[in-house]
Formats: sequence, C-alpha cells, structure tokens
Amino acid sequence: MILSLDESIQKLKTEILSQDWRLSQKKIEPLQVAFTCLKNRFKTRKNALTILTMADSVLLYAQKRQGDVPPEFIDFLKETMAHVVNMYEDAKFDPDRDAELFKRVYSKFAKLKEKVAAEKGAPSEPGDRDAGSSPDLEPWEEPASLDDTPSSPAQTVASPKPLANRTPGKGSGKKSEAKPLPIEPGALLRPITIGKLSLAITEEHIALIKPLSPKKRKAYIKNSQVPLKDLGGWLSSLSAQMRGPLSQLKNGKLKKFILPLVIPKGVGFTDFPDEEATMLVVVSSGQWHGVLFCRRLEPEAAPMLSLTRAKNGDIAGSVRLEEDQELQLLNVGQLLEREGFLCMPE
Repeated sequence: MILSLDESIQKLKTEILSQDWRLSQKKIEPLQVAFTCLKNRFKTRKNALTILTMADSVLLYAQKRQGDVPPEFIDFLKETMAHVVNMYEDAKFDPDRDAELFKRVYSKFAKLKEKVAAEKGAPSEPGDRDAGSSPDLEPWEEPASLDDTPSSPAQTVASPKPLANRTPGKGSGKKSEAKPLPIEPGALLRPITIGKLSLAITEEHIALIKPLSPKKRKAYIKNSQVPLKDLGGWLSSLSAQMRGPLSQLKNGKLKKFILPLVIPKGVGFTDFPDEEATMLVVVSSGQWHGVLFCRRLEPEAAPMLSLTRAKNGDIAGSVRLEEDQELQLLNVGQLLEREGFLCMPE
C-alpha cells in the first residue's frame, strides 16, 4: 500500500469520524502506513513527531493485543490523530503551541502506560511514571530528543532499552563474523559533491537527476521536502523519467508524492541542506525514497575497484574507482531508512 500525504490525512479523518471503535488488523495496517508518511512530514517538528509516535504506539499495542482494545485507548488514538490533522492543515508553525500540546497529550499517554503496567501486574510507582515503558506500549521506537521542551517528561522516557535474551558470557570471547560488503567490486559508482565533500554514490540508487534553481532550492529547504509533481514537465511523464521502484508507479500516483529532503550525517557534513546546491537527486533503496541536494554529480559512472571500511555516520568506507581516485562512499540505504519515505507495496 502506498499513501501520499493528502491520502494519509484523509485516512486519519476517516478513522476519526468512524463509528466503528474496533481496531482490526485491516484498519491498523493502513493507519501505520499513513503514520509512516506523516512522520516524514513532521521530522523537523520534534513535539509534533513525538505526538504522532505516541499514537503509533497505541496502534502497536492494539496489534499485539489481538482483541478488544479498551475505549480509553481508542479515545486517545482518535484525539491524537485529530491533533495531527490540525497541525498538518495549520499553515502557521507555532513551536510554543506544539510544546504545550505535547505536554497535554503526554499526560494522557502516561496514564495509558500505567494501565498497561497494571494489567501486567507490575504497577509503577508514581515517581517512576516516566522512567520506563511497558513492553506492549513503547512510547517511541527510538529515543526522542525534545530540546525545545527541556521540562518535558519525554526526556526521561528516552532511556536506552535493556538488551533482551542475552546469555551472560555468550559471544564475549568469540570474534564476530565479518559483515558482507554493502556493494561488491565492479559495482558502478558516480562521484558526487555534497556541500564541500567529494563522495561516491551507487548508480543503482539514483532514480532521477534534476537541475535546481535558487528559487526552488530556497522553497525546498524551507519545507524540508520536494513535491515530485515539480519534477515533471507538461509533455513528459514523470514515471518514465524515473529509474528503479518509482518508475513502476502510475504517473498520477507518483505526482502525489512529497519526498523528504534527506541530509547525510557524519564528520564533515553540515546539519542543514546545502544552500549552494545546483542539482537535486531522487534516491531510492528498495521501498525507501528521498531527495539529496548536491553541487555536482558526474554524468558517467565508473566501476568500483575496492572498498575499505571506515564507518563515519552515513559513510560506509573508502572506495577506489581508478588507480588514482579514492572517494568516500555514501551509505544511501542507511540514510533513507533513517530519513526517507517508505512506499509499502500493495
């Protein structure tokens, strides 16, 4: 299943107004796809993203429970989805309002956590309400950093999860098996310049390349996303220009997509998109997709001769393309799984 932003919002509205208060698997899966899409939309708004993740946690709880869900959980889910719809449709971003809304939503979420803990026979102490999480109702799938709300209870929730099913001493004296290389020698790579860094990107991950005007660059940076309809022409089919999984989608469906502007992490990278970029590159890895800004992308690909692992954020290692050309390889798969847009196959 693939949902655009507008379709995801419509899915939430339909569920909010539904008189059927059951959460069947048939209902849960489309909502999870919609939440994944909306998480990409709100990735730059920490409080909004965490509110959405709390709603997603209730879906996971219902999915694992496989039975009737108590009405207070459904109430919370519908209310939270309504907040998400309002935040999406409100063109003006107010960080103070987001922070206040987060606190109200979290206070209700904490009560649900207490209820789940009580069901398991392990009621939490009042002072420890936010210190941990129930196995069936995780507050978020990864630590959430809410720097804009320093008094937020979420800061104490985001503690590292304990490692489960570990046998003491097991594997401690053994060498771990060597991980397979992300790509094999002979794979085609293209030199690319992102910011001031000269890198290499795998040819198979490039779905589309387009020039980037200063006006469009400014708008995309402001919104942290790129509508794919901007990349098609009056007389050309957008899907026909694409390579990889995106090329298999119908043109009408493809033009509804809004892909996130992804930013590589690691030493040498900046925390913001390049304001001097002259090109955008749509990148795909399996069902994950996103857009990269770059200053230059070589038109011709060259085969990789060797790869030396040297992990640095989204850098997989050092690759040699020619006897005298050595570049850092961008780990597109890792980057997209963290920041990209997931298109679930129907």
